[in-house]
Amino acid sequence: MEDNKFFRFVWRFNAIVIMASGLLAIAVLAFAAIEIVKSTTRERQEINIVNVNDDSSRSQEWELGNLREVDGTTYLMVPLYSDQSYTQSYYSKSTRSTRNYLFLDSETGKSKWLFAKNDYLIASDSLISETNDRANNRVESKPVIAVLYNLIKQDTNGDGRLTNNDSMTIAFTHPNGNDYQEVVSGVDRFLGYKVLNANSLLILYQRDGVSYSAKVSLDNFALSNEAELPKVGQP
Repeated sequence: MEDNKFFRFVWRFNAIVIMASGLLAIAVLAFAAIEIVKSTTRERQEINIVNVNDDSSRSQEWELGNLREVDGTTYLMVPLYSDQSYTQSYYSKSTRSTRNYLFLDSETGKSKWLFAKNDYLIASDSLISETNDRANNRVESKPVIAVLYNLIKQDTNGDGRLTNNDSMTIAFTHPNGNDYQEVVSGVDRFLGYKVLNANSLLILYQRDGVSYSAKVSLDNFALSNEAELPKVGQP
């Protein structure tokens, strides 16, 4: 008799454990399913992508970003961003890209846009100033002497978008946004720059699979001394 009671207790206990395990498994699966649905339906955001194909499902908004001080001048740079949103079959997607810059004189209040239209993608930009005196450990703010831009102007690979996979144009302006000058186009990759002195800049880039170096005058942005760099393994 006592044995029967014991076995009934064991069976009930096992039944409770099995039921609890089943409920826990269902809860875990439900949570995982909810997270998967949230992951696939949440808005996905990317940067430096401008869709140029006509698409009725696309909406575009414009907004100004945070200002940047142009050291050593009275000018401020304010980026103009485009936000393009799309509705796909089960999720939404948005892209945020820099399309223009507003140059504002903080003393006079006068302002001007870098470009008359907002057709390009500004993939990146740099404020160019003389290097700090590292030999004497002097690190101080140096006046900006030029602004360098890496621009995507055309959909060169035909995918309907302006991205870093398209050919790039390297351009310059003075710190106030004036004297815009394009120095190199058809660039595959921009490899960087080195300030040589207050009047000269060295840039490195790749074009058609070949690497080049060149000097840029920081007075009139004239390109000079363009030279092909040796390929890997060549002297």
